[in-house]
Amino acid sequence: MPGSDQRKAGLLIGSALLLIVVTLYWAPITQPASFYDYADNHQRLGINNFTNVMSNLPFAVVGLLGIRLLSQIPSRQADQVIEPEISSAYFLFFQALLATSLGSAFYHLSPDPFGLMLDRIPISLAFVNLYCIVLSEYISPRLGQRLLFPFNVYGLLAVVYWYLMTTTQGDAADLSAYILIQLLPIVHLPLILMLYKERRPGSRYYLAALVTYGFAKIAELQDTGIFMLTEGWISGHSIKHLLAALAGWWIYRLLQLRTAKR
Repeated sequence: MPGSDQRKAGLLIGSALLLIVVTLYWAPITQPASFYDYADNHQRLGINNFTNVMSNLPFAVVGLLGIRLLSQIPSRQADQVIEPEISSAYFLFFQALLATSLGSAFYHLSPDPFGLMLDRIPISLAFVNLYCIVLSEYISPRLGQRLLFPFNVYGLLAVVYWYLMTTTQGDAADLSAYILIQLLPIVHLPLILMLYKERRPGSRYYLAALVTYGFAKIAELQDTGIFMLTEGWISGHSIKHLLAALAGWWIYRLLQLRTAKR
């Protein structure tokens, strides 16, 4: 491996280890007792927390569009659109978005730890599959393929672990393992896009997805403030759903454009 490639790999591995150490240092990371108290809890059309529930629909739309697009790509042309060695990751990403729509809608009907587990599991799987996709497209298809199964298992178990902890520790349950799932791609994706050359068009769409998700997290943190600013029309958490779905749409748009250029 050339020296430059070694330095790039060292930077990624070093930053991953640093994230793990920092996460362990701050553990346990717990969610506030007020976590389930969302700004917009209005019932409409007989649906509890109507806006937070219905704002999950875009996840289903993007998920279904992505699954349909991938299903229509001829196998002989697949390598022009996706990495064939890790084709399942693309399907799993969009399936996770579809599952996020269902899990998050169920959770917001009556927020509790069990519903939150069903919400967080597909979110975790969407993150790890997108991460493996980028690793495959920019660094090595074999690397993405090797990490795909263990990362999906980790994503599932991290959330289940948190939920089981809530049965004994309540709000003191540790979220560290789940938080790491989001931190690693958020830190690594811009590094990978900056350090490695793209073998297919995609950098700006991956970056757009990352930036859009960043705004989604900001909106989530400003749930009440946005709700008051819009005079009760929409809350920050509902906007978070819409922006997070838009982040997924950027990935769909990328694959759509690649398909059109076959």
